Amino acid sequence: MTSLVVHTFLLSLLAAGALSYEINTYNPDYGVYVGDLSSPESDVSGQVFIVNATTLQIFNLTFTPSQQDLYFWLDTKETPTKEGIKAHTYEYGITPLGPFPEENDRVVVHVPEKLRLDDFKSFSIYSFKTDKNFGSLVFPENMKIPKSVSLNSEFTGKRYKLRSGPLYVIDRRTIKVYGFTFEGNKAPKTYFYAGRGASVSYSSGVKVAIRGKDEKEISEISENYRGGKDIILELPENYDIFHIDWISVYCYKYRVNFGSVVVPTDDTLANLPPYVPSIKRNDEEKPMSRGVLKGSAERRNFTFQIGHIEHIKNYNGNLRSPKYVWHVNSVMSPDLYLMRNVTYNFNVEGGRDKMFPDFYNPLYIGDDEDGGYSELSQNEAEKVTIYSPGPVDNNTGPLCLWMHNQDKTANEPKTYLECDGWPEDVHSFAFTPNETTPSVLYYNSGNNFNMGGRIFIVDELPEDVADSAEVPYNREKWHTLALSRQRADKVNGAKTTIAAAFMVILTIVLC
Repeated sequence: MTSLVVHTFLLSLLAAGALSYEINTYNPDYGVYVGDLSSPESDVSGQVFIVNATTLQIFNLTFTPSQQDLYFWLDTKETPTKEGIKAHTYEYGITPLGPFPEENDRVVVHVPEKLRLDDFKSFSIYSFKTDKNFGSLVFPENMKIPKSVSLNSEFTGKRYKLRSGPLYVIDRRTIKVYGFTFEGNKAPKTYFYAGRGASVSYSSGVKVAIRGKDEKEISEISENYRGGKDIILELPENYDIFHIDWISVYCYKYRVNFGSVVVPTDDTLANLPPYVPSIKRNDEEKPMSRGVLKGSAERRNFTFQIGHIEHIKNYNGNLRSPKYVWHVNSVMSPDLYLMRNVTYNFNVEGGRDKMFPDFYNPLYIGDDEDGGYSELSQNEAEKVTIYSPGPVDNNTGPLCLWMHNQDKTANEPKTYLECDGWPEDVHSFAFTPNETTPSVLYYNSGNNFNMGGRIFIVDELPEDVADSAEVPYNREKWHTLALSRQRADKVNGAKTTIAAAFMVILTIVLC
C-alpha cells in the first residue's frame, strides 16, 4: 500500500499547488509537464501534463463555464484561432464544455483521431463563436512525449497450449498481451499473477485483472483462448511495472507456474506514460437502448421531427445530453436499416428558425457520429463526408415537436405531436445508398450535437432485429401552433400600432 499512499499524497500536494515542475520535464506519476492554463481575462487555471502522444491530463482545473460555447482547443498557432480543432473529453465528447464532477481529481483530454499532440503548438479553452481565449498554453519546442514499450518476451509453456505474441507495456499499470493462446477451460484455478523476486512464487505475487472481464473482482482464466484475441492486463492499485519482476500464468490451486515473462530492469521502461484511471459508470448512467426502423418495401418514407427528452435520464451516456433529439416516424432516435440501391425519402420537420437554436435543425447524413456540422471548425468540417444532397442548411422544414403528456388519462398516449407550420412547407430529399456507401452512417442536426442516430447500410434487411412500432398521430392538427402564432402576431401588431399612434399624439400635445 506504500506506493498508493505516496501517490495520493502527491496528488493532494499537486491540487494544493505545493508542487511545481519545470516545463518539458517527465514525472512518472503524471507525465510530461507542459505548463499552466492561464488568461488575464478569466479565472481559468490548471496544470497540464502529456500522458502520451494523443492524451493530456489537467490537474487542479479551475473552470466555471460562463457561456455555452467553450471547448478544449488545439491549434497550430501559438494562440487559438478558428482554424484550430476541438479536443474531446469522456464527459462531454466534442460538445461544449460544462462543469466537471467535483470528485474527479483530473480531467483527461484526447486528441482527435489520426492526429498527435506534436502536430500542434498550443492548447486552450476557447470560444469558437466569439473567437475568445479563456486560458491557454504554448507547447514547448522539442516536446517530450512518454512512450509505450514493446517487450521481446512472450508467454510460452508446455501445458494447456500456452503461447502468446510479445507483451506491450501501455503505461505503468497496463500491459497488452498479443495473440494469447491458452486452454483456460481445462486448466485448474489459473490466474494472471505478478510479483517480486528472482522466481515466481505464491507468497510474493498478486492476481492481475483482465480489462473488460474482471471489473468487480478477479476471476480465474476459464476461457479457451485460441490466439486470435489480444487481452489487456491491469495491475492492482498498489502495484506498477516498476515494482514487479515477473508476470505469470499461474495455477493458484497447485501453485504451478505454467509460463512467465521477466520484466526488464534496465532503462527500457524509463519514460512510460503514467497510468490514467478509467472512468467507470454505474448502472444508472448507461445510455438508453435505441429503437429500430427497417427500410422495408412498406416503409420508404422517413419523417424527422424533434422531441423533448427531459423525462429520460442519461439519454446518451455523458454529462451533456441534448435537450431535443430526432424522432423518426415517431420513434425516438432509432437505428435505421436501409438497403443499397433503394431510394428513400427523408421528410424534415425539425424547425428552421435561427433565432431559436434548439428549434433550428437542418438534417444531414454523414460519417460523423456527434453531428453539429455548422458548429465545427474548418479543419473538423473537412474531415466529415456528407451523403445527403445539397448544402446542409438547405435541409430544414417547419417545426414538429413531440411532447411528453404529463397529465395523461388512461386512454391517452404518453406523447403527442405539436406542429408549427403547414404541410406544404415540409422539406424532403431522396437518399439512395449504393455499393460505395459506407456500411455505417449517421443522421444528425447541423446545428446541435448528439441529436441523431445510426444508419446501417445493408444488402438485405436483418431478420433477427425487431422493428419498432410507430405511434399514430393526427395530421389535422398540423397547423395548430401556426394559427396561434398568426393570431399572436396580429394582436402584437395591433398593440404596436396603437402605441405608436399614442406616442405621435403625445409628442404633438407637448410641442
